[in-house]
Amino acid sequence: MTVTRPVIIDLWPAYASGEASAETRALIEEFLRGDPDLARQLQKDPLAAIEPPSLPPDTEMRAFTRARRRLSGYPWLLQMAILFSSLAFARIVSDTSWDVSPRQFIITAAIAAVFWIAFFVSLWRMRATIMIVPGRKPAGTAKTGRS
Repeated sequence: MTVTRPVIIDLWPAYASGEASAETRALIEEFLRGDPDLARQLQKDPLAAIEPPSLPPDTEMRAFTRARRRLSGYPWLLQMAILFSSLAFARIVSDTSWDVSPRQFIITAAIAAVFWIAFFVSLWRMRATIMIVPGRKPAGTAKTGRS
C-alpha cells in the first residue's frame, strides 16, 4: 500500500497533538522528508490542505424545516389534549340533569389536563434547547458559585 498526501493530511491532527503511535509518527516523518512542500504547508497552515466537505444544496432548508417543526411541539399531544377537552365539555353538557355522577367528567378532564401539561412541558423543553438567548446559560448547566 502506498501512502499519499490525503492519508498524511488525515493523520496530521493526531501527529500534531502527540496522540499518534510511534509507527504513525515514523510514517508521517518519513513521508514529509520526501515531500518538503507538504511539510512546510502543514507547519505553516495545516488547514489549507483540507477542503470542506461538499453538502447537498438543500441542507440548510432541511435544518430550518426540522427546527421549525420542533418549535411547534408534538402535534399528537396537542390533538389528544383538544380531543379530551372536547369530550370533557361534551360530558358536562350531556350530564346537566344533575342526577348523574360527575365521575366520568372528572376522569375525562383529568386525562385532558395530563395531555395539556405534557404538550406544554415538551414544547417548553424543545424551545429551550433550540432557542439561543444571549447571556443565558444553556439548559442543564447549574450555577457553581455564589454571588
